Amino acid sequence: MPAMTVKSLSDQLSSYCSPDQRFIPVLNLVLPRLYAMGYWRDLAFEYRITTSNGYFALPLEAESIMAVTVDKTPQSLWAQWHDYSIGGMPDTYSAFDIFGVVDDGVHSTKEALDSTKGYTLSVKAVTGNLPSDGIIQIKFTLLNGSITSLQEDFSLTNANGSLSLKAFGNANQINSVSEIRFDGIPTDIEIYAVESGLTVDDKLVLAEGKGDQIFRYRRYRTRTPASATQEIFLLLKRAFIPIMDESDVVYLGNVNAIKSGILATTAEDNADIERANYHWQVCKQLLEDEKDAYRGGSRQVVRVDPYSGNGNLYNMY
Repeated sequence: MPAMTVKSLSDQLSSYCSPDQRFIPVLNLVLPRLYAMGYWRDLAFEYRITTSNGYFALPLEAESIMAVTVDKTPQSLWAQWHDYSIGGMPDTYSAFDIFGVVDDGVHSTKEALDSTKGYTLSVKAVTGNLPSDGIIQIKFTLLNGSITSLQEDFSLTNANGSLSLKAFGNANQINSVSEIRFDGIPTDIEIYAVESGLTVDDKLVLAEGKGDQIFRYRRYRTRTPASATQEIFLLLKRAFIPIMDESDVVYLGNVNAIKSGILATTAEDNADIERANYHWQVCKQLLEDEKDAYRGGSRQVVRVDPYSGNGNLYNMY
């Protein structure tokens, strides 16, 4: 089945949960494991990024890159250790030209701050005004080397919901951010940094989202662009985003596989490991069968020539 809402899944599957379990917490246990089992139907999506600084970050809804083109040229993907061990780290944050796109690991911000410069941090609503509830916590380092933090409680500072933008203290003094934490933020907001002497048009987006989370962005390095910007097209695998309410979308719409996952989780809670493993195996087989049917004529086929003894793979990808 295609993507479904949590409510439509609940109508079909909530009866398979134990009486003492709630459906959404159970889904938040089952779905991450299903996502991690493989590249299933509707877990791939396309994304376009432009960058001028030799690196880019994946959106939070993406887990990894399946394929990438930079300025319309396909590029190879390399692991995080690659240019450390092959050529040494380049002088700039970008990768060496010959390496294509290199994984740079997980970071606390979407865009990187220059540690030799000072920045001002601000928060704004993505749409409308800032929320009147929820807390932001940010840990950062100042130009003088001191590490400090701030906490913004919107129930106190924006109780009437009239603010659409707010600048934090330590203006032009922040040079790195080590953690951004959201607690109970009900709507999407954006935290950004502006370098001293520049305007908001030159802002660096540090985090964007809502809910309860500690932000971690997966970055990749590419070569320093020869022109003003690089145009990057990505084929990405979806990451599991924790479910918050019944209107959220579940892209993995195989109802029978999710049912088996719920039964497996219940068996694990009852220390019945043999039954749990059986349900997980059924779950994976259902997803494999669905993917195979979905691919249709593009399925991989092994062809063997009995006369020459040579074989080949057709439609391998």
